[in-house]
Amino acid sequence: MLKRLKKESNELRQKRTTQRRLNVLFIAIMTLMTLLVLRLGYLQIVKTEDYKEAVASNENIEINESVPRGRIYDRNGKLLVDNTAKKAITYSRGRMTTTEDMLDIARELAKLIDMPTDKLTEVDKQTYYIQTHRNVADKLMEKEAEQYQHNMISQEEYDSILYRKIASHVKLSQTELETAAIYREMSAGSQLTPQTIKNEHVSEKEYALVSQNLAKLPGVNTTMDWDRKYLYGDTLRTMFGDVSSKEEGLPKDNIDYYLARGYARNDRVGQSYLEYQYEDVLRGRKKTMHYMTDKSGQIISSEVVDPGSRGNDLVLSIDIDLQQKIEKMIDKHIATLRAQGAKNMDKVLVVVQDPNNGDILALAGRQISPEGKITDYHYGTFTSQYAVGSSVKGATLLTGYHENAISLNDKMVDEPLSFAGGMKKKSYFNQDGRVTINDKEALMHSSNVYMFKTALKIAGLNYSSGMALPDDITEAGRILRKGLNQFGLGVKTGIDLPNEVMGQRGHLTDNAGNYLDLAIGQYDTYSPLQLSQYISTIANDGYRIQPHIVKEIRQPSKTETLGPVKEVIDGKVLNRINNTPREIKQVQSGFDMVFNQIEGTGYNSFHDTVVKSAGKTGTAEVFQKGQPRVNATYIGYAPSSKPEMSFSIIYSNQPVPPPWLPGGDLGKDIINAYFSSKK
Repeated sequence: MLKRLKKESNELRQKRTTQRRLNVLFIAIMTLMTLLVLRLGYLQIVKTEDYKEAVASNENIEINESVPRGRIYDRNGKLLVDNTAKKAITYSRGRMTTTEDMLDIARELAKLIDMPTDKLTEVDKQTYYIQTHRNVADKLMEKEAEQYQHNMISQEEYDSILYRKIASHVKLSQTELETAAIYREMSAGSQLTPQTIKNEHVSEKEYALVSQNLAKLPGVNTTMDWDRKYLYGDTLRTMFGDVSSKEEGLPKDNIDYYLARGYARNDRVGQSYLEYQYEDVLRGRKKTMHYMTDKSGQIISSEVVDPGSRGNDLVLSIDIDLQQKIEKMIDKHIATLRAQGAKNMDKVLVVVQDPNNGDILALAGRQISPEGKITDYHYGTFTSQYAVGSSVKGATLLTGYHENAISLNDKMVDEPLSFAGGMKKKSYFNQDGRVTINDKEALMHSSNVYMFKTALKIAGLNYSSGMALPDDITEAGRILRKGLNQFGLGVKTGIDLPNEVMGQRGHLTDNAGNYLDLAIGQYDTYSPLQLSQYISTIANDGYRIQPHIVKEIRQPSKTETLGPVKEVIDGKVLNRINNTPREIKQVQSGFDMVFNQIEGTGYNSFHDTVVKSAGKTGTAEVFQKGQPRVNATYIGYAPSSKPEMSFSIIYSNQPVPPPWLPGGDLGKDIINAYFSSKK
């Protein structure tokens, strides 16, 4: 009985153990099944799009061919920058292509073309030698190979030793050097993307020979590359900017930025000015291919998904005919002024624009060496700044009106000013006497004293002989600068070009003398483009408009005509100045007197322009290598009643007058040329 019970008990225990094991196994299987179902669900539902994209990226390949950039036209549809085609030989590496395959192709290609070898480095030569003389490399590295196999040295250390040892063995013939140069270019490309082997000086014979032997050269192709072509020579050449070569590729300091936007490392991109600023517009769209491969990765068929196209075109606001005329005028006036004594004048800068919409009609700059050699400095119109003198006095008056420091037609005595501590200030036109003038006459005569007294009133002070100037001029300086800023003086204009300067601001807090100089343009510095924006703001009745050099973006056309408009770039109103129409008219009237009254500082140059004009002149005291000089400035617009164009001119480092040099004659010639061409 006890035996039977014990036996049953053992059987029961074994059965229970077996059952538990089966339960554990069942739970494990069910858990694995559940995980598998969840994983499949995750892959099918959550990751579907990711895998579709991965498959598409393996099948739809963007071909890294050199795509022509968009063209650049002037405002009248005249082609300024185009692309010129040139023959090229390329290579596309397949997914299963081996190093030996590439070397064989390079050897065959070297028989058909003359490949420049000047860009081969010692490392390139050593790499080629190692690939073609494995037995020599292996023999040299027997000891290191064993060390590497036992993890005693790293791959980097192994390679370093190899290149050091192989250096003395590398002796390559001219044919081998050319083969190495070809192999170097072939190796630089990624899979299925064309890599340029040669695109400079490809002869008709080379192009034909390679084309005839393409069947023996898998991956090699003959195609067309491009270069930029400038139809007006050096005119505006610096403003158009540069495009990198295929050797330069992406700029190293911005490589991550471009790679994140789908560029290849050897893509050509805009490096400066217009080409850089409008890179996203001008860059072409690459061809996309759909590849089908077998299980081994070999391509069995392909088709073009997107043929790609050149980039969009830019239509500039520039009038190229006016631009060329102004450049010739500048050169003529440089010769005239140098002959009259301006031997140290080193820059002439001109901006012409439409004051009503911000269109830049011409940007011209010249640098002059001490020997008189002239070079382009167009970009200096917005990348350099200068003390501009009395040209800013219109903005000073308008700030005074707004701050209720002065009123229209207020009269003041122009007289030499004396302050405590011995500081003296005076006007150039009236250095010793006492003359009562109003605000418009102050502009006509370019009265410094009227502006000094206005600045004092902005600070809450009335002038008296021998008065002490305040120790802290911070608030008054802030107010005056803010007034100048609303015209664009001392702030960026917003032009659609890189590297624009804001100008330099000096220290005002505890120097009231500097504050007074600020009121006459003798302290802070401004760019020629800021001067242009300022005079345009007065010309158009008080609207500060953002200047722009691109007028339209057009879709590429397959013909020589312009394609459809993609985007129109209008002048954006940045602000309206804080003055009434009557106050603006008062300054406009004063500017009219500057050019058209016989006592006006601009009368000699501007009183007989083909249409009546108005504006302001300025002279700023500066130093050049310790010697006193002046910057001469001229700003204006025409017609004075309903302006269509405005201009600013800066001559830097002219001789201290007298005599006064006729720099304003350039402004007269610009006005006459503009309206004569319109007729």
